[in-house]
Amino acid sequence: MSPSAEDITGIDRFQSLWKRNLCEGAADDSAAIYHRLLAGYQEPHRYYHTLDHIKHCLTLFEDCKALLSEPDALELAIWFHDLILVSGERDNEARSAQLYLELSDGSQRESLRQLVWRLIMATQHDGDHLDDADSSYMVDIDLSSFGLPWDEFMIDSMNVRTESRHLCDADYQLKQTGFQRSLLARSHFYLSDFFFKRLETQARENLARYFDYLQADSDSTTTDSPTKDRPEKNR
Repeated sequence: MSPSAEDITGIDRFQSLWKRNLCEGAADDSAAIYHRLLAGYQEPHRYYHTLDHIKHCLTLFEDCKALLSEPDALELAIWFHDLILVSGERDNEARSAQLYLELSDGSQRESLRQLVWRLIMATQHDGDHLDDADSSYMVDIDLSSFGLPWDEFMIDSMNVRTESRHLCDADYQLKQTGFQRSLLARSHFYLSDFFFKRLETQARENLARYFDYLQADSDSTTTDSPTKDRPEKNR
């Protein structure tokens, strides 16, 4: 039976994961590390990259765990992949991966640590660090919100927008839609067969509808206020 949503990000689950991957004789700092994770995902400037995102990712991990080569590595990567979130910075994934390496130094075997690092770095979605068997699942899990039902997809989209308040609407949309169109340009939005079969059609339909929504919103703004910059939406 899959863990409940309430338990899936609980301390017992994390400590079990951390402890079973400890090197012999290594100190168990799992409780302190867990609370470091909670503190990160509960930062007040987060709206999408919160503990709810980790819950969502771990729930999907449970669905595909039997297909993975190194499930513990991927689960660790999920826990850590968005731990650092600084608005406007381009190296959040790298800094999250580095923090994992620091917290696991001397505690976990080196081959596991390097695999977790690569899986976290794969969530940069630049096509790099896809050189292990499970990286496609990691990437797909991180992008899975694109394949949610429309209403849930829109809530997530607005929450992502709120995390980028430093950007005006025009700059944000240019950046975000550029990324989204790069995903649509791939022959497969989702890289693994498991998530391709589950989410591909919905993700493509969501983004086509979202682009129409943005265009209609832009046309309305131009008509209503052709000579003024539009204020940032309250999202």
